[in-house]
Amino acid sequence: MKNIRFSTIIFLIFFASCQSEKNNNSDRNKISKDDSIKVALVTQAYIYGYPMMTMDYTHKISSNVVSDNGMGKGPINQWGNMHEFPKAGFTEVVRPNLDTYYSVIYADLGKGPLYLHIPATERYYLMPILNAHGDVIKSIGSRTTGQSEMNIALVGPKFDDDIDDDLMVIKSTTNLNWLLGRVAVKNNEDGKVEIANFQSKLIARPLSERNNENYKQPQGIINPDYLGKVPMDEVDNKDITSYLNEVMTLMLNNPGYITDEPLLKKLKTIGFEPGGNFQLDQFNSQTQEMVKKVPAIVQGLFSKMTANPPSENLQNGWNVITSGLGEYGTEYFLRAYVTKIGYGANQSVDAIYPNSAVDSDGNNYNGSNKYILHFEADHMPPVNGFWSLTMYDKKGFLVDNSIDRYNLGGMKDLTYNEDGSLDIYIQTEKPEKFSSNWLPSPQAGEEFELTFRMYYPKKEVLDRAYIMPGVKRLN
Repeated sequence: MKNIRFSTIIFLIFFASCQSEKNNNSDRNKISKDDSIKVALVTQAYIYGYPMMTMDYTHKISSNVVSDNGMGKGPINQWGNMHEFPKAGFTEVVRPNLDTYYSVIYADLGKGPLYLHIPATERYYLMPILNAHGDVIKSIGSRTTGQSEMNIALVGPKFDDDIDDDLMVIKSTTNLNWLLGRVAVKNNEDGKVEIANFQSKLIARPLSERNNENYKQPQGIINPDYLGKVPMDEVDNKDITSYLNEVMTLMLNNPGYITDEPLLKKLKTIGFEPGGNFQLDQFNSQTQEMVKKVPAIVQGLFSKMTANPPSENLQNGWNVITSGLGEYGTEYFLRAYVTKIGYGANQSVDAIYPNSAVDSDGNNYNGSNKYILHFEADHMPPVNGFWSLTMYDKKGFLVDNSIDRYNLGGMKDLTYNEDGSLDIYIQTEKPEKFSSNWLPSPQAGEEFELTFRMYYPKKEVLDRAYIMPGVKRLN
């Protein structure tokens, strides 16, 4: 879906909203077409800044530790390794996966370039580096760079000094970056092996300290303002004035692309520019009220996108995006939407993430019902890596259940039918048979969503020849 189409949708939604205001609240609440356009521009500014804000608050909250805490948190510019899979209650990352152990760096290259060492491994691994706009600037791992050790210099947009010839140089367009590494792990017992073989050998330090054998990582400094906070909530609950002013501050060290210039030129007319100062009083009182509603309306657009994906993406109730992930160009709404539902998404060639909020009949998933996902023997997910299915609540977090099981997949010990087909049972109560294939759902009355992951998908997935089977309701 083209960006201009999203812009048109946004404008029409706001124009309709404005007309509704006019019809329901008398002539004093009229809003002109010109003011409607201004509101639409504010909306585009909000959408444009959403990935930057999400990265900024993810950095502030997830790096707010003294040292690597074993759950994917680490101080700025240091590795934060996950030493076990997350459980219900984990809110640091929306839609966390439970197929791999994370090894992450919340990087701020404004403090200088980083030296990174990644050890050799026989396991499937993937380490994309995302800039502040959510684009994957480099994908390191089994598909691209192989299994050998890697020595890397990660530098910011203003760095221009000489670098040792033996280093792979990765230059980011922004100072804020997120290295979101993953190494395949079957379970927590298996994970102990990878902690020793892979995670313990990872190195991140200032490039200037590369050869300093006595270098010691500094301890992080705890900011009490960010303790116990959830990045997504901090972003989504911002009032529009605070939000846009924070975005414009971030833009100073995290510039956009040349292709952003047409949009940014338009947004400058409402005071949106790097280092700018957004003021509500530039609008009349009626328009101010509409502008204040922008965050809620955009969040509503995100929800509608999940519930009603573009028809060209649909496969039996699944929203299957097979291109554009991790490299969004001017698809600003898609960039923001993916940030909302799956922050840190890989490029499609590395992984795709079919999401579903409805069953094969188009009805919302609900814990009151029982469901089955069936794969024919000759229609298993075609991947070079592996696949999995994960249960999430409506906010994208793990669903609490009695057996601490949040996903199933090709690396798990599943029970196949005699003909080689596979059934996955999605329900609150334990099924009468094939309990190994049970993915627990929430309690009755609670809605949920499903995310299917295909790592290193084969060609038939990317060209959409492979069609996801629908999730069928049983009762």
